[in-house]
Amino acid sequence: MKKKSFIALTLCAVCGVSSIAQPIGASKPELLLKYEHGLMAPVWSPTGDRIAVTTDNYTGILVADANGSNLMPLTQEAGAGYKMCWSNDGSMILGRTNVEENRLMLHEVKVWNVNNGSSRTIIEKTREITGTPLWENAGNVAVAYRSGIKSFNLKTSKERILSQSNVYSIMVNDPANAACKISSLKEFEGKIIINPSISADNSTIAFQIPGKGIYTCTADGSQVKFICKGSHPTWLPDGKTIVYTVVSDDGSRFTESHLFAINTTTMKSVELVGGSDIIPLTPAVSPDGKKVAFENAADAAIYVISLKY
Repeated sequence: MKKKSFIALTLCAVCGVSSIAQPIGASKPELLLKYEHGLMAPVWSPTGDRIAVTTDNYTGILVADANGSNLMPLTQEAGAGYKMCWSNDGSMILGRTNVEENRLMLHEVKVWNVNNGSSRTIIEKTREITGTPLWENAGNVAVAYRSGIKSFNLKTSKERILSQSNVYSIMVNDPANAACKISSLKEFEGKIIINPSISADNSTIAFQIPGKGIYTCTADGSQVKFICKGSHPTWLPDGKTIVYTVVSDDGSRFTESHLFAINTTTMKSVELVGGSDIIPLTPAVSPDGKKVAFENAADAAIYVISLKY
């Protein structure tokens, strides 16, 4: 191959990569999932071939193929769908359930096998859990207690105290006190940090401060930067662009919502979906960055859009 031809192909490849980084629009929303109960909070599997959703008040978990077929309930337990997360290989879902006992709310930590429907209780019901569990890796789960964060090994069933916690884990596991524990976030002390989302390369975290908007910081908590007003940030694979919503309500229901994508470096944004007929909430970007799934508050179903680059 001639040198000039090689350079031309390389430039084309670079241009192709950069063109994927920032969407310029989206297709019209298409219905993906509808159920007898309202659906919400979609989460794509890391492999992109499945999607998990929950119902009203985060009750239960349902799993479907990426095209919306084969929708199957995995569990009907209360609270199971709140901040549920897939294992890296897409075979299991980790979650925290709510168990009411003597007018007290207790939590269990469980994993569900999406292939055979089986479940396993990792942490029995307790009042000591302060956040939602996270995968450390395929064999370990991090769970935050009032006394600190512990790692639970799925194979040995042994626990160990984690002497150090990363910034993202603190945001997930102790949202009410994260600003106190992370020195770079002292300006938000007294505020809860919600909806943290970490980029695919684990270098940057987007998070939301209620009443203030969306911010980003590096994985070590430094370089805190205000991005925009909005909620529920979720990253595109480029690690620079987030998808988020700007929602309006009348005090009792959502009246309007707009779905945007914004490049956190250039601050250039584009509207993807908006209006009162479709009211997008809790967006989730597919692993390949080609689709965004979201719940539609107008009819309590899950819709999907294809991003245009």
